[in-house]
Amino acid sequence: MTQYQIGIDIGGTFTDLVLYDKQEGSYRTEKILTTPKNLADGVLEGMQNLVDDLKDIDYFVHGTTAGLNAFLERKGSNVALIVTKGFRDVYEIGRANRPDMYSIKYRKPEPLVKRRNIFEIEERVLFDGSVETPINLKQLDEVIEKIIEKGFNSVSLSLLHAYKNPEHEEVIKNVMKKKAPQISVSLSHEIAREWREYERTSTTVINGYIAPIVESYLSSLEERTESAGLEGDLYIMQSNGGVMTSGVAKRMPIQTLLSGPVGGAVGSITLGNLTDYKNLICVDMGGTSFDVSLIIDGEPDVTSETSLEGFPILTPLVNIHTIGAGGGSIAWIEGGGLRVGPKSAGSDPGPACYGNGGTQATVTDANLVLGRLDEDGFLDGKMKLNRDAAYKAIKDIADRLNLGILETAEGICDIANAKMADAIRTLTVSKGIDPRDFALVAFGGAGPMHAVLIAELLGITKILVPTVAGTFSAWGMLQTDIRHDAVRTFVSALNSEDRRKMDVLYEEMELETKTILTQQRVKEENMILQRTLDLRYVGQEYTVNVPLQDTNESGSLIHIIDLFHEMHGKIYGHSNPDGMVEAVNIRITGYGKLEKEDKEQKHSISKAAEDITVRTKKHVTWNGVIKNTPVIKSELLKHGHCFYGPSIIENPSTTTVIPEGYRVEVDRLGNLEITREGK
Repeated sequence: MTQYQIGIDIGGTFTDLVLYDKQEGSYRTEKILTTPKNLADGVLEGMQNLVDDLKDIDYFVHGTTAGLNAFLERKGSNVALIVTKGFRDVYEIGRANRPDMYSIKYRKPEPLVKRRNIFEIEERVLFDGSVETPINLKQLDEVIEKIIEKGFNSVSLSLLHAYKNPEHEEVIKNVMKKKAPQISVSLSHEIAREWREYERTSTTVINGYIAPIVESYLSSLEERTESAGLEGDLYIMQSNGGVMTSGVAKRMPIQTLLSGPVGGAVGSITLGNLTDYKNLICVDMGGTSFDVSLIIDGEPDVTSETSLEGFPILTPLVNIHTIGAGGGSIAWIEGGGLRVGPKSAGSDPGPACYGNGGTQATVTDANLVLGRLDEDGFLDGKMKLNRDAAYKAIKDIADRLNLGILETAEGICDIANAKMADAIRTLTVSKGIDPRDFALVAFGGAGPMHAVLIAELLGITKILVPTVAGTFSAWGMLQTDIRHDAVRTFVSALNSEDRRKMDVLYEEMELETKTILTQQRVKEENMILQRTLDLRYVGQEYTVNVPLQDTNESGSLIHIIDLFHEMHGKIYGHSNPDGMVEAVNIRITGYGKLEKEDKEQKHSISKAAEDITVRTKKHVTWNGVIKNTPVIKSELLKHGHCFYGPSIIENPSTTTVIPEGYRVEVDRLGNLEITREGK
């Protein structure tokens, strides 16, 4: 009898697993070093550490970094691009805007496809979807022969106005599959069915660039888990906050780019619902990166367009800002000054204190030297840290700077904290949002260690550390549902006639969405479909996504426009109620509700602070002063416990650092609520 649900998040340093036992109503977690040479090795090892027989698992959800790593490291596939004749340079020209306007060192990112690997096809679809020039099939055969001859293993198609009429892209795909079935094919109308040629082409190229890598990884994972006894579908976390089956993920790998970090954002929504905190800043600090996302009024900050490494991406995703700042971030010297990151020691060799051959000082080494980490209690004692190796690595930096060991270690942590606070300001202050109006949710292996110090830099007075903070992203993946997004470009002045045309397109997209959800074994009664509109003032470039609650033909257009003015004011700080408004895109978001257990765990109540068991006391450096600091095991804390910093709280998968001036309370779910005293 199946009794387990498992969520798995692969990070650059650690692979996190969370197992939910439906019979006992309890969680078990596992954190092991990531296996970069074959990510599936770590996944299988972690699963077998938690479960004797994989047949007992009835739900498997996984956040994969296979596509993101291939993209960031420029280790993707050998991809070719097919475009309409006369538009070969669209991808390379891009846009004329400079994101960093005043940087004299600014360089456009090197295209993922070189110009010599872009092929033109004689065909033409007009803006209204009508065919002006049919496909030149003879020329198409010649292009396919060249692609086969040059050994491409992936092809991206982005034909002019294919978002309006995808017929020609479908024809080319069918011919490609007959002549070269081994080549992965990405179609722009399937990846990003909306206008703006460059952005649509860029998105399709990225999909083609990572497709063979993701397909190969997921196929290997399917085969190995099935051989080990796992039955049923593998679900993959999407960048938009939903999940999809691995079969769909292999067709739409671009949806997996941020699948790991998004798990934490989804988990934070559930945490907010359980604790009544609706505005949250979510920070996920692992060994390699620091990810920031927002929950506003109980909903994730989802965007339909973003930029990654300078390349635009047209696909719905949770707005996550990532920087290279993690426990493994390497400290180095430039121009006589101390720097930290973005380069990371990763899992191999890892920080010096891991004892795997690493010699460079990292943030983790600094925390160990400062006494914030325990060499014997790391990962609940499963992994012993080498304090001498960490000390030597920090000393090498300190001697070159002519500073003390502890002073240098605190400097490394302070620089990392400042970088992470700036990352939070990018999503808040730079957009007119005051971070002091939010609570900070800290998770990841290193998140709770730095959270309070980061919050202090931002004036945030409330910090939440979840019960399973060290593996929180994996836990969050168990809280989500299947999701599919569909979009059509439809430029409209929002009159009654256009509204009727919109409804026809909405019905077409709803049918498409239901078909895809059905393929993922979702029953129709478990489907939820939401209609939205991308609106803008006439003459503007960017849009605001507005929910369309009234689906009747006679629905109030005035209400939609009023809602747009209101949302525009909230987002940009101003609106123009007298301005003309037009629609640009219409969207459908389809959810397939998955069966979930009541996963709320209540903890026994204890009102006495005196009965808190202190494991030990150790010397910890706080702002240059060494203090004898209590170390507390998290599993011995109960609902109602209250105590003050300075203190260290050890969890099997993370460590929480509480400076002086902060109060810690344990809530009914076992989460730590940390509050600045006097606030």
